[in-house]
Amino acid sequence: MTGDVLWFNGRFTTTDERLIGVEDRGFQFGDAIYEVFKFLRHRPIFLREHFHRLETGLRELEIPNPWDERSFVDVMRALLDKTETADGIVYIQVTRGEARRAHFWPEGIEPTALAYSRAFVFPDAAKKERGIKIITTPDIRWHHCDVKSVNLLANAFAKKKAQRAGVDEAILLNDGLVREGASSSFFAVRSGRIITHPLDENILPGVVRDRVIELALREAKIRVDERPLREQELFDLDEAFITSTTQGVMPVTEIDGRIIGNSRCGEITSALQRLFDADELASANSSGR
Repeated sequence: MTGDVLWFNGRFTTTDERLIGVEDRGFQFGDAIYEVFKFLRHRPIFLREHFHRLETGLRELEIPNPWDERSFVDVMRALLDKTETADGIVYIQVTRGEARRAHFWPEGIEPTALAYSRAFVFPDAAKKERGIKIITTPDIRWHHCDVKSVNLLANAFAKKKAQRAGVDEAILLNDGLVREGASSSFFAVRSGRIITHPLDENILPGVVRDRVIELALREAKIRVDERPLREQELFDLDEAFITSTTQGVMPVTEIDGRIIGNSRCGEITSALQRLFDADELASANSSGR
């Protein structure tokens, strides 16, 4: 089995097979949770951390979890064993299931669960040194952003706005406060300290975000202030960076056309890149195949 290998409700196939029913609530209502993890050399990165976030989101939406941790790990490793490409991502989605269309859902329906692997080109050393440009845009998402729901229309519009502006990411602003990226967590550096939004209903608890904060505190001995950053503070920063599963630790060199720092990867960002890259490799090596 090659290409985009798909696990769907207990069996393996490929993404060429069309499987979702027209009345699946994920399709009709966006009534679903998703997750994405990275793999290197067929080995998953931070797999259990991604499971725990998936589990939390399903519990918040009252969707039964089709896996316990052991069966989840077994399915994902079996999926990677069947995957031809060595490095890439796995997309996971669990919907409430299929039922006659109505806004309220019937009790006892079976969730729809799927996972598929896909090749992905991760940033190389040159891009991680060069960094990215970003813009700001109003945050028009729902008020439960800590749940990794498939309701991503507002995020998609923000990413399209960034693409049309010729930049890589959009940072979401609400009431004059910096929240996070459309598909990333946002960090600022000023006077040797890292500033990032605290975990609450306004941001997603990023797996990479949490690892980077832990590495900054434990390994680099850098103070981390978890507080909302004011919009006007964005242009008085020494450094800035985003984090995500696919981007790792990525420096931000320009925001809304204004240069950040000296328009290159700063010292603190560079140190965290090295620490995180090593942490990823350690996670891959410990996961086995």
